Amino acid sequence: MTVAGRVTAGRGRLAVSRPQLVAVQDRTAGIHVRLPDGLVVERGDSLRVRGSLEHAYGLTRLRGAEGRVVEAGARTPAPLPLTVNTAAGEQHEGRLARVRGRIAEKGTNRGGDYLRLQAQGAASPAQVEVFVAERHGDRFGLDRFAEGDAVEVTGVVGQYDLEAPYDEYYQIEPRGRDDLAQVGWPSTYLRAALLILAGGGLVGGIVVIGLRAAVRRRTKELEERRARFRRLAEATLEGIALHEADGTIVDANASLAQMMETDREALIGKDITALLASAPSVHLDRAEGRTDAPVETELVHADGTTTPVEVETRTVTTGDEPVHVCAVRDLSKRKEWEDEMLRAKQEAEQAARLKSTLIHNMSHELRTPITTITGYAEVIMEEAEEPHRSFALQIRESGRRLSDTLQSVLDMAQIESGTLEVTVQEVAVPSVVRDVVDRHAQAVEEKALAVDLDVPEDCTVATDRTLLYRILNNLVQNAVKFTDDGTVRIRAEPVEFGVRIGVRDTGVGIAPAFRPDLFEPFKQESEGVAREYDGAGLGLALTKRLVDLLGGAIEVDSAKGEGSAFTVELPSLTEAEASAPAVAEGPMN
Repeated sequence: MTVAGRVTAGRGRLAVSRPQLVAVQDRTAGIHVRLPDGLVVERGDSLRVRGSLEHAYGLTRLRGAEGRVVEAGARTPAPLPLTVNTAAGEQHEGRLARVRGRIAEKGTNRGGDYLRLQAQGAASPAQVEVFVAERHGDRFGLDRFAEGDAVEVTGVVGQYDLEAPYDEYYQIEPRGRDDLAQVGWPSTYLRAALLILAGGGLVGGIVVIGLRAAVRRRTKELEERRARFRRLAEATLEGIALHEADGTIVDANASLAQMMETDREALIGKDITALLASAPSVHLDRAEGRTDAPVETELVHADGTTTPVEVETRTVTTGDEPVHVCAVRDLSKRKEWEDEMLRAKQEAEQAARLKSTLIHNMSHELRTPITTITGYAEVIMEEAEEPHRSFALQIRESGRRLSDTLQSVLDMAQIESGTLEVTVQEVAVPSVVRDVVDRHAQAVEEKALAVDLDVPEDCTVATDRTLLYRILNNLVQNAVKFTDDGTVRIRAEPVEFGVRIGVRDTGVGIAPAFRPDLFEPFKQESEGVAREYDGAGLGLALTKRLVDLLGGAIEVDSAKGEGSAFTVELPSLTEAEASAPAVAEGPMN
């Protein structure tokens, strides 16, 4: 699918531990996007990305395959005002929002620091978390807040839920220190000051009434301005109402009357807040100009039915007199689209759960007979003579090949669902290299290949040993498979951030046309019944995702007929980094 909108949070600016994620939204909805490699965006850019939907820990994301920044002036959408209750749900996921609440709990886990917000003065169980990953702690400064503080948080609405049905843990992801602010007594004095100013304005209005001649002249000018404004208001499809500071409607356009299913004259004299389902104080605050963001509410009809609308209030000045303008937009169609997206998200979650269950069940059902077959084949190899011993050897190798393919499929499914665990320990790289070389010793001997090792004995890295073994095993297996004559070289060297490992061969190489599909699952350069080499096409795809899971990078340099060189760079991990959610980098078809 293709998503287009404005970037509300650029690469690496969200407080979560995945630096590849950005947030994009348009006027109807928002979504987290995993940017394709090489694409650089900043907050406010107009972005267009094509990719595929993925789901992990309750959050729907778009994995970008390609994208571009549309040439347009930078503009960041205004945050959507939400309460804690409305933010704790899926309908606003991916959108930039502003939430006020009370800090019910402040703490630290293996991933970083968090604040748990509840609605102020409410007994609602709804909660929203503000989570800041350990690597971002200094940039956000959560230590300036304490439990019980009233805070206002601006950020992207997200979700991080460990278990189905993914409806318990919601969070708002700030982008910087300025997105978190303490609120409290200053707003009380500010409101009092505004009331004093309003009282002074009222007194001034009484004085102005005494100047009757000036009032008549100003009234005529105002009527002329209102006539021009009415022509503009009648030309728009939005409902427009002019109202006094206390909310009394003094004029309305035909669109608002049509929304309310009544005559324009019937609206004049009514309180604008009485037509809306939300608390009147919200809209009066907006009429005083204290916020520019639209408010979602419902328009209440005379028969009690409601229509979802977006209300935006402005105070403009015509000459010396302020005019309060309320714009009402019908959101019925947008709500239908949001409901459709929510249903699609729920169906995707159900499909992901079913796929995970199926793969785990099939894994058990296939592993048991494979283990039995390979076990009996080894027994026959020890007791039988030729040619039966050769037959048993082929059975054992075929069983191992099938077992490796099954393991690759299971690993891919675990990575996609975010359930593959990373266990960090100090790993001796030479030991892993020796285990991998021993695993392929028979194939190397049969092809009479030379194996060149250059691995310092003191080369270590803090990572997951099992996943490092799988990465290196896949690369060496491909090097041996696609090399009929020559050398397989394995190099490793410690670097400042971790370790760099290289596997080079003198095999058939990779054609330039196949390079874009090199790390895609089930893709092979030679396909069909006449293909030259066996395999399911999962090795490099799984390798790329395992490298990403460990926070590393992989590069390839190859020429057709001259061999290939793969270079893997892996950082030393901490326990906190290893506990970060594993998000799939691409779909397994």
